[in-house]
Amino acid sequence: MDEEAVFYYAEHPVEFVEDIIGATPDQDQARILRSVAANPMTTVRSGHGVGKSAVEAWTIIWFLATRPFPKIPCTAPTQHQLFDILWAEVSKWMRSNPALANELVWTKEKVYMKGYPEEWFAVARTASKPDALQGFHAEDLLFIIDEASGVADSIFEPVLGALSTPGARLLMCGNPTQLSGFFYDSHNKNRANYARFHIDGRKSARVPQDFVNTIIQMYGEDSDVFRVRVAGEFPLQEDDIFIPISLVERSIHTEYVPRPEPHLVHIGCDVARFGDDKTVIGYKVDEQAQFHKKRQGQDTMKTADDIILLGEELVRRYKLTSPIPVKVDDGGVGGGVVDRLRQVKRGDPERFWWLEVYPVKFGQRIKHKYYHDSTTYMMSVVKKLLQPFDEEGNKKPVELILPDDDDLVAQLSGRKYELTEASKIKIESKKEVKKRGQPSPDEADCVLLLCLPVKPPKSKGVKKSA
Repeated sequence: MDEEAVFYYAEHPVEFVEDIIGATPDQDQARILRSVAANPMTTVRSGHGVGKSAVEAWTIIWFLATRPFPKIPCTAPTQHQLFDILWAEVSKWMRSNPALANELVWTKEKVYMKGYPEEWFAVARTASKPDALQGFHAEDLLFIIDEASGVADSIFEPVLGALSTPGARLLMCGNPTQLSGFFYDSHNKNRANYARFHIDGRKSARVPQDFVNTIIQMYGEDSDVFRVRVAGEFPLQEDDIFIPISLVERSIHTEYVPRPEPHLVHIGCDVARFGDDKTVIGYKVDEQAQFHKKRQGQDTMKTADDIILLGEELVRRYKLTSPIPVKVDDGGVGGGVVDRLRQVKRGDPERFWWLEVYPVKFGQRIKHKYYHDSTTYMMSVVKKLLQPFDEEGNKKPVELILPDDDDLVAQLSGRKYELTEASKIKIESKKEVKKRGQPSPDEADCVLLLCLPVKPPKSKGVKKSA
């Protein structure tokens, strides 16, 4: 670009995206681009799939190409969000124009102007480190914060100081998952300081109507899952909800690096045979829970086989020498899975040395000071693992990383509770959940099983030979 074009595009980011990058921003994306050019601080709350990663990538490329020696620190709560999504989006749009690809150099952590890697760049830093956005100084400075609701307030502190520079800019986008923090305040008590945007997925041409309809049909327009993931609104967090959606979303968007040799590996299975309910098999490696298989209409023998194959794979993958607790919903048809697993263990104890079966009954009355039944106790275990602070109010390490699964989010954050006549907490049963018109909480029950602490067996059976 010649000098005159650079001056023009510096004030016209939408035209830059159209002419140079070769993309066509929608109405919401165009408004955001123009806001970054005109305002020091822009904040965007939205539902899923509205194109915010694309507009962030366009903003990065536009700022790099139209300012001399700019610096663009970019952050997000997790490496996946930052590198696999945002940084990959930058790479994709750079390739759309040979001139951009010729002038800008893309690496895994930095994009820079050719010949100026230390003075003219955008850099990706995960928000897991307190100093992620510290130490950046330039006349033209742009901070990009993706999934901003999941970024700790401490990360924002150096940004506020840097924004005192006349040429500094801030663009933060995200699903509104948390009811406190820097991002929440930017749309509430500090809203006067920001150019604010709200993108409702129902009004976005980029969001498939099937996705919107599915969330409405399954969870209702009054649910927090709909508010956060479709409407782009902050959750209501009803008084009778046991686990607020903010804790669930925080867990999903927490940076986590697995250990090469895990300390604990568990398997859980919520069993369904036919009908609308799902059989869900999952596993938990230290703090990280994952789903292995979800199926409808699967018989108990096939479910038991799937668990066995998963267990053998985990033994090989992690070179395990300790048994795996396999916790199975023992109510109804689940008893058939338990019986089959025990039969397999008895038939070849040397091969299946790792298999320790724990049948679990949901809704069973228990003797506990605070909790009415086994389901409530398991929900309390999960809630405690999700809490960011211990009982003394001290910040504690992450203890549970949940998979990013719409069904799971809805089920964990939609389960209601009440107090019994004995003043004990009681989580509503699966039957009561379905009576309210909600789907069976199969994914959530699988996670409850994964997190349930169990006592080691009295007999280890046949140990694996050295």
